[in-house]
Amino acid sequence: MKKTISIIALVLVVLLGFAQNKSKQMTLPPSFMHKTSNEVIDHIKVYPPSAEMIAAEDAEDEKNGTFLKIARLLPVNTTIKNSGTWETLDNGQLIWRLRFSSERAKASALYFDKFDIPAGASVYVYSSDRKIIDGPYSRSDNPDGEEYMIGNIISNDITIEYVAPKNKSIDGIVSCDNTTPIINIGEYGYVYRDEGGFERGVRAEFGSSQSCEVNVNCSVGNAWRIQQRGVARIYVREGFDAGYCTGTLINNTSNDGTPYFLTANHCGPNATTANFGQWKFRFNYEASGCTNPTSESSINYTDVTGCTKVAEGSNNGGSDFYLIKLKNFTTEKAISVNAIYNGWDRSTTAPTGGGAGIHHPAGDIKKISFFTSTPSTETYYGGSSMTGASNAHWKINWVNSGDKTGVTEGGSSGSPIFNSAGRVFGTLSGGSATCSASSLYRYDLYGKMSFHWDNSANGTTDAYKLKHWLDPNNTGATTCNYLDPSNAAPPVESNFSYDFESCTAWAVDNFSPCSTWDGDGFPTCGITNVSFTNSGYTGSYIAFQNGTVDGFTAHGGTKFGCCMSAGSNGANNDWFITPAVIIGNATTFSFWARSANDRYGLEQFKVGISSDDENYTLIDSNGNSSSTNSSAPVEWTQFSYNLSQYAGQTMYLAIICVSEDVFAFFIDDISITGIQSAPSESTENVHIYPNPAKDIVSISLPVDNAQIDIVNILGQIVKSVNTTSANETISLEGMERGMYFFSIKMQDKTITKKVIVE
Repeated sequence: MKKTISIIALVLVVLLGFAQNKSKQMTLPPSFMHKTSNEVIDHIKVYPPSAEMIAAEDAEDEKNGTFLKIARLLPVNTTIKNSGTWETLDNGQLIWRLRFSSERAKASALYFDKFDIPAGASVYVYSSDRKIIDGPYSRSDNPDGEEYMIGNIISNDITIEYVAPKNKSIDGIVSCDNTTPIINIGEYGYVYRDEGGFERGVRAEFGSSQSCEVNVNCSVGNAWRIQQRGVARIYVREGFDAGYCTGTLINNTSNDGTPYFLTANHCGPNATTANFGQWKFRFNYEASGCTNPTSESSINYTDVTGCTKVAEGSNNGGSDFYLIKLKNFTTEKAISVNAIYNGWDRSTTAPTGGGAGIHHPAGDIKKISFFTSTPSTETYYGGSSMTGASNAHWKINWVNSGDKTGVTEGGSSGSPIFNSAGRVFGTLSGGSATCSASSLYRYDLYGKMSFHWDNSANGTTDAYKLKHWLDPNNTGATTCNYLDPSNAAPPVESNFSYDFESCTAWAVDNFSPCSTWDGDGFPTCGITNVSFTNSGYTGSYIAFQNGTVDGFTAHGGTKFGCCMSAGSNGANNDWFITPAVIIGNATTFSFWARSANDRYGLEQFKVGISSDDENYTLIDSNGNSSSTNSSAPVEWTQFSYNLSQYAGQTMYLAIICVSEDVFAFFIDDISITGIQSAPSESTENVHIYPNPAKDIVSISLPVDNAQIDIVNILGQIVKSVNTTSANETISLEGMERGMYFFSIKMQDKTITKKVIVE
């Protein structure tokens, strides 16, 4: 997930501070901080497409009801091996850069066939004049290493910068891992138009959608604050075209947070698996109020890249839907972007009581449109290649009075229509509505959820219906409520342990969820007259099996971690690293260790702690900084470390073997007690908004009397409120920015919700 920011050289420090307040910390590319020049790096000039050809193709596409296209993808087929320039900076940092430019492009993007970078590495893409930066991107953004996309950068001249990972440091000396990543750039994205912004060369003005469109955060949209959180803009790719659609996260009857996303099939009906890997979903792309923002940099949006196709109904002969699944979109990510999974209604009866559509017309910031009349059943006709199944669509007539004036446009395609209960009952295919249209033509057609559900006109297998995916246990439900993943309990104490029993015997450096790092890179010694799998391995730790060598036995069970000597090659520098955990007020890190024997002396080790798995602080048993080695006795001995001074921080722990030409260092039964976790509880009928919040929050409860304790991440109560009605407003005055937990005690139960204070 990334946020593109603009940085002007003369005010660099000020804007960098601003950037760090976004959803993910932004940093400058290393080349900006050292004496480097774009003029000395490899430069690929991409020949621009024909404007006349594009105009003719787009005119034909619009007749056939396709998505709003704004870019063409031009093949470049470059890799980190055949292009670009490597450079070592004056601080020892290793970087690789490659520059692309194309005349008259309004903006630029890079499409990767493979984007596989090692842990600890980062990638930036920026305008070559260094005014706009996108990044950093890390391995966690695309862990499978497959297709990816970065952009759009508002420039026709961009540079990609790869920053090699630093080796884990315990002495402050910088060195870099020269492991070559796989960065294969298949296409350059040439943006030739946008919703009015790119034509002016900057993305600083809004209102590119039609003048009657209504910002979603106007007061007229107050009743739809929950629903808007699930809606996102999509930047789609189909073949060598790219453009805009809209869709929503959608819940299923298991309420399990599967990241399903619903949109229209005509948003790229011929998209390939690789194309889907490069779709970009933009959450929270909206004005904070009713007035358009003056700059895009003021919007705290979040991008999520990549998806896979789950099910579809054709735009020709069907009801025009795509059900896709977002890649790398965990519950934690959903919470971090304040997203919800919208509920749905698959009733065949037209809803009464009106409702709303939430969408991104022309790819603009999020808007809202309203209807009050009962929808009618229609057959969609969008051109020669887009005729829907008979009676597969709802006809929605838009209100045009007072502050309810919105319609839909290109870019709104696939957006949800909500009934008066706030549930999705259709997805937008298209229509004749415009701001200037008369009331007779001020309508759009939405593919019915009831038709998407399991109608054979779309297809007969699960790949052509929603039923199997949105009702996985076949409950037969006709409606489903929304899911808010932020309904989490405050941190409570839990434990982490690892004993090697679940790993494969003789596995080297394969101890998930723990990780390792071989800092010395030397092959290890074997054992005289003893043969075992992977003897003489090059790596850090091996999962040793009991019964192979006398004295080589686990502390408990049948397996243990063993770090063999690097022999005369040099000292060991071998790391065993726990997954990141949230440290509590009484967290203790402990493990059992021993030396195989003392024939060549006792094994030496250190313990380190780190917030980023790169820069480690060595600690003693009290958690204080210490570089002193510890010795492992020849008998199994438990070593414990008090981590309370790190309470509230997310940290990695490392056991580092630093012996020099000894024999074998053993570890087993690793434990971290008193860490924090967040079990979920039911929070039905309890709503807190806005979230994130600034000055106040409103809370809606199913009862009049409740006690609300606001708890910070350290478990401290910072404010208590006793409610006297089901709807209360709570001041956040004096509370620092960060995450809080609202513990709500109602009669015989306690419900907890997570709230972000900005």
